[in-house]
Amino acid sequence: MTWVVVTMALGGLGLLLLGMGMMTDGLKSAAGNKLHQFLERSTQTKLRAAFTGFSITAIVQSSSAVIVATLGFTNAGMLRLKQAAWVVFGSNVGTTMTAWIVALVGLKLKVEIIALPLIGIGMLLQLFMKKSRWAHIGLALAGFGVLFLGLGLLRDGFIDAAEWIPIDRLGATGWYGILLGVIAGAVLTALIQSSSAALAIILTASVTGVLSPLLGASLVIGANLGTTATSLLASIGATTNAKRLAMVHLLEKVFTGTIALTLLVPLWWVSNWLAGGDGRTNISTGLALFHTLFNLLGILLMWFLSDHLLRWVERLIKQPELTSEKPRYLDSTVLAMPAMGVPAMHNEIKRVFKQLLARGRKAIDEGAEPAPEEDVNTSVLLDAIADFSNKLGAQGSLEEFSETFLNLNWAREECVQLRVLFHELQDTPREDIDAALTPELKNAFMELLLTGSLKQLNEAEREDAIAHVKALRKSRRTDLLAQIRSGEITAPEVTRRLQVIALFEESTKRVMRIADVIYPVPDPTD
Repeated sequence: MTWVVVTMALGGLGLLLLGMGMMTDGLKSAAGNKLHQFLERSTQTKLRAAFTGFSITAIVQSSSAVIVATLGFTNAGMLRLKQAAWVVFGSNVGTTMTAWIVALVGLKLKVEIIALPLIGIGMLLQLFMKKSRWAHIGLALAGFGVLFLGLGLLRDGFIDAAEWIPIDRLGATGWYGILLGVIAGAVLTALIQSSSAALAIILTASVTGVLSPLLGASLVIGANLGTTATSLLASIGATTNAKRLAMVHLLEKVFTGTIALTLLVPLWWVSNWLAGGDGRTNISTGLALFHTLFNLLGILLMWFLSDHLLRWVERLIKQPELTSEKPRYLDSTVLAMPAMGVPAMHNEIKRVFKQLLARGRKAIDEGAEPAPEEDVNTSVLLDAIADFSNKLGAQGSLEEFSETFLNLNWAREECVQLRVLFHELQDTPREDIDAALTPELKNAFMELLLTGSLKQLNEAEREDAIAHVKALRKSRRTDLLAQIRSGEITAPEVTRRLQVIALFEESTKRVMRIADVIYPVPDPTD
């Protein structure tokens, strides 16, 4: 082994990873924030969700990027667990395109013929069309070209590798060697955080004679198992749904890998027969077919078992007690794109708002229904939302969501003020509240603090509700002044009662302003 071989292999791997990163970033930026709309429309059934995962991964050439993005959409509440799971299953099949590119193109042609023009055209688009979507497409094209250069260097680095890598001898040690191959493939993929790059290494090594067919197949199984490391790492510190999705991904790969390992010899025979080879002649094509069959087997198994698997995972990973220190929707996985971060922020503020509404109802009537999460400290949660908002704003690319983002920040500030008002009311003696509010005022305030009622009111009805409260307050003020003149109560008592009414009136005004942001105003013609 010489340093030339080592540096070529390392350089090839580096270019491969760099190219995939450029492709992912370019295509993600080119898609903009329309990706979430596409996912919402295209994940309504198992087949559509799987095809969506396949298509995006085949284009982006990174199942890891798609899976991490899917984790984010699940966190943000934009995809249900079942939808997200089938996107991931489809993504597993989509990543097989990398193996086919390597087997049919990267190892057969002079890569410079493809790579250099792609890099040149891509960077020219980046240079001259900086303010358009074509600049991002150019970055993706350049990344594709860099990926091919990396494949070429890897191939050249592995030409003489058979002389100094004795890994092919593992194939002669029976199942022990096969199991070592699975472990090696999993570790390799986990270390470089890319199953596509690991498969490129495996296929290039197989062509140069380093690997026996069965050992290559076992490394492919290991590479598929190793790709779960990305989703498991991304789920650390994430929400419950993200952890569930990562667990579903892991269990699907382990189950499929176990079946494929049991059927290793017949699966390889079928792959080799379809490739039209005699074992080593078309080993790269055979391994690409094996990789495809492995992931199609996973889809087939999940078609019958996914519902049972999802229910079991939901029982295994239960929703924790949701405290203010643990937001339900906010974590690092939804920061990557405003399309995920803004809806997550929306859902978290909605959660706080429901808490505050319940506290307002309690201030009016002690027998009112308790808050959905009574022990939640909304001040800490509002601080967490503010911190998340700052991080999301620093990500940039908020153009499509800028108005919604600003409105949500304004709603959060209104929630802060509403919390202060309700604290004042909670500290007000019960007898002062009962003396201040007439039955009509109690009913009017209670109606405006009911979540369901707020969702159903259109813009005109909301304005009428505030006007009704204002009219009742004026009427109550007139009655109290009359009681002063008749000597029934003192002026300080009237002042205390009017202060209580003012607190409730100010609270309901803020509630309506927040509701305008949190709940879409229904169309009065519907």
